[in-house]
Amino acid sequence: MAARSKKAGAPASPADPSKLKRESAGRYVTGDGRFTVDQASGGWMVSDAEQTNELGLPLVRGPFATLGEARDGMEAARRGPAPISSLTDRIAEQRARAATSGKAARSAKAGTGTRPAAPLPKPQPPPLAIREYRAGDGGPLRTLWESAGLRSVGDDDPSLRTFAQRNPGTFLVAARGGEIVGSALGGWDGRRGWIYHVATAPAERRTGLATKLVRQIEERLRALGCKKVNAMVVDANDDGTAFWTSLGYTRAPAGQFGRELPE
Repeated sequence: MAARSKKAGAPASPADPSKLKRESAGRYVTGDGRFTVDQASGGWMVSDAEQTNELGLPLVRGPFATLGEARDGMEAARRGPAPISSLTDRIAEQRARAATSGKAARSAKAGTGTRPAAPLPKPQPPPLAIREYRAGDGGPLRTLWESAGLRSVGDDDPSLRTFAQRNPGTFLVAARGGEIVGSALGGWDGRRGWIYHVATAPAERRTGLATKLVRQIEERLRALGCKKVNAMVVDANDDGTAFWTSLGYTRAPAGQFGRELPE
């Protein structure tokens, strides 16, 4: 007896999506049509119709050494996520990153516009030291005095040395970083005190240095027993007159006479 035939009109079994169907020599297609497998010189190449590369073309996987390895690769592709994003999304991401970087660079160059950049700290000058006259100070002192318009007999080294020996502690020199920037000579003849050559370098003027030198000379003369001190100012020196007046000195009614003694 012949086997019963299938009932007419019965539904066909669904195709196995992973089953390979041979289309031609070296070419297979899966049951669901998603993957196409081609044999190439380097192995088996799998084209995925549902996943695309950056150019929008079917994604190609491989090469696989055997057809069995190609099957495994297709099953892994079915279970895994899409391996890459689309080219359009990548272009948009790159443009967004470039715009953000350009904005940050412009902000760094131009600043925020709401608060100016903090200025660099100004370098501090070397500390100031007021000391007594030393051997070797003559040259720098004469340079200082010439810049201040002071020139007098007795400014040579032997005369300065003699003055310092006869007036210990009242020949003051101001130095900053090894450079002489101020001076004041105080002398006492046993009756009157005298202050000579009060001078400061241009950078030290109107800083209070000259006043500090004069006050120190006054204190040292007072300690010696001096009761009155005089300062000599040229009549045409208006700045000098204003300086000594501000320290409490008054112009004497008597004029000064002088004569250089012959050697």
